[in-house]
Amino acid sequence: MFRSKYKKKSSDLTNLEEEVAGLKTKVKQLESDSQTKVKAVEATEANALALKNQSEGFLLEYDRLLEENQNLQNQLQSIDQMLSHSDSKKSS
Repeated sequence: MFRSKYKKKSSDLTNLEEEVAGLKTKVKQLESDSQTKVKAVEATEANALALKNQSEGFLLEYDRLLEENQNLQNQLQSIDQMLSHSDSKKSS
């Protein structure tokens, strides 16, 4: 009877050791997966920051072009007015 209890305890201990070994392997795999995902997140954040900076640059350039366009339209309107004014003088 003592031997059967000892064998059962030994078998239980072996099963627990195998389970612990399996869990340690799983923990290592999860840590590796976690590191991979952290690196992916960091890369995505860096990409998002680069895109944000790029879009800010595009907005500044867009604003500059809008202002330049408005200035050119104003100049064109002034020239048109001068021409129409000089044409009306010639007609008179």
